[in-house]
Amino acid sequence: MTDSLSAVRRPTALPKKDALVGLADDPEIRITAHVYERVFGVPPATLRRAPGGLTLLGGPQPPPPEDDPPPTTGAATAEPDLVPSAARDSVVPASRAEAPADLVGATAQGDPALAVALAWGTIVAAGPNPDGGVDLYSMNRHTDRCTSLDDVPEWAAPAVEALRAHADPPPPARMVVDRELPAETGLLSGAETVCAAAMALGDLHGPPAAPAPSAASPEYLAALHSRAGHALLLTPSGPEQIPFDLPAAGLRLLIIDVGGTERALPGAAVVASDPGPDVVERAAEALRAGYPAGLGPLLTEAHVPGRPTLDLALSAARDAGALGGRALGRCAVALVPQAVVSRVRAEVIARLEGETARPPRFLTAVASGRPS
Repeated sequence: MTDSLSAVRRPTALPKKDALVGLADDPEIRITAHVYERVFGVPPATLRRAPGGLTLLGGPQPPPPEDDPPPTTGAATAEPDLVPSAARDSVVPASRAEAPADLVGATAQGDPALAVALAWGTIVAAGPNPDGGVDLYSMNRHTDRCTSLDDVPEWAAPAVEALRAHADPPPPARMVVDRELPAETGLLSGAETVCAAAMALGDLHGPPAAPAPSAASPEYLAALHSRAGHALLLTPSGPEQIPFDLPAAGLRLLIIDVGGTERALPGAAVVASDPGPDVVERAAEALRAGYPAGLGPLLTEAHVPGRPTLDLALSAARDAGALGGRALGRCAVALVPQAVVSRVRAEVIARLEGETARPPRFLTAVASGRPS
C-alpha cells in the first residue's frame, strides 16, 4: 500500500468477478476497496488485480533508469528480512480474475522472451464518475490526485494509457491504484497497472476500442496469461506455458534490492557479452526437459554488467551457491537452491556492507499467476 518494501504483504486468494467487495479474501484488496470508499464516498463497482510480469530473458531491453527515484518514507529503517520464513518456504502464488476475452488475444511482438508473473502486482478499484472526466487516486502517493488528462503524473500514466485506449474520448471513471511493490525497485514496469485498469474499464464500459500500447509487452502478457508454476514463452506465434515449478525443484528466485540508484557505467553495455538470440530458446528447452536449474547460467550469460553494486551482489550470490542471476530493474535476481537461500542472503549482506546506504532487502519468489 505504501512505497516501502516493508509493507509488502503475502498475497492470498482474490475475489471472483462477482464477489462482494467485503468478502474479498486478500486484505490488500479489502484495503484498496476501503480507500476507494473513503476517497469517493461510495464503494467501487469493480476490483481488478494483475500480477507484475518479470521478463527473465529476451524481449526489449530498456536502459537502466537514469533518474533517482523519489525518496521513500521510512525506507532506510525497514528491516532487510521482508518475507517471513514460512512464506519463504511456501510461497502462495497470487491469482487474479479472468481477463476479458478481447484482451486474451494479445500476442507478443518482436524478440522472443521468457517471463514469469510475480506474487505482487497492482490492484485497481474502479467505478463510474458521475461528474464526468477522470479522477485517479494513488495509494502509494497519498498527496497525488490526477483529474486531468492534460497533466498526468508518472504514477497515473499506466492507468491513463488504459483509459485512452478504451475509447476516444476516454470514458468517465474513478480509480484507486495500489502498486504492491515500491517504484524504486524498478520491478513493476507499469504494464501490470495498464492490464488491471483495462480489465476494470471492461467491467464498467464493455470491450475496449483497441488494445493499449503496452498490451504487446512481455510484462503485460505475463500479467494476463501466466499460470502458477509456469514460465511464459512469448513469440510472434503466441504465448506458450512451460512448466517452471520451482518449489518442486527446490529452487527460488531471490530478488535482491540493493537500495542503489546508480546508473550504468558509460560503455558498459558495449563490453557485455551478447548471449545471442537463442538464449530464450535454450532456456525454454531446459524447462521443457524438466531442468529449471539450467536457467541459472543463462541468467548470468544475459547479465549486462556496469552497475557496481548489482554486479557485486550477483557475484556474492554466486559465490554462496546461487546458480546464476542478472540485474533486472534496480534489483538483482538470482536463481537459488532453497537450501542455501539463507547463506546467499548472509553473503550478499556481508559483501555489500559499507557499499550502500542501507542493507539490502530480499524477496523470494516462484512463478505465480492463475491456478494451473
